[in-house]
Amino acid sequence: MEHKLYYKQYCKILSKVIKEAKKLFYKKIITKSKNKMKTTWNIIHKEISNPNNENNIKLLKTNNHIVHNQVSTANKINNYFLNIAGSSSTKGINNNKKRRKSITIFI
Repeated sequence: MEHKLYYKQYCKILSKVIKEAKKLFYKKIITKSKNKMKTTWNIIHKEISNPNNENNIKLLKTNNHIVHNQVSTANKINNYFLNIAGSSSTKGINNNKKRRKSITIFI
């Protein structure tokens, strides 16, 4: 039990030290910067962005056909939504009985 308490206290102290070190580091960068506003926004973006969270589509499956190329993927998605908009506007949303192509996105 004593080790658990020590560990928790150590984690709190370490977090405070890391936070303070970041403040000093970024303050130094901003102070030396010629464009302080741009540097500040770059720091904010760096801090709030998640490097593990890429929003790139790895592959796309349409009607049992798999597409890996990003340009082809973008074109397939655009065509899918254009066809939905086109069929909905000409026939009415509720009256459209035609089966739509299925599309599956893998991120």
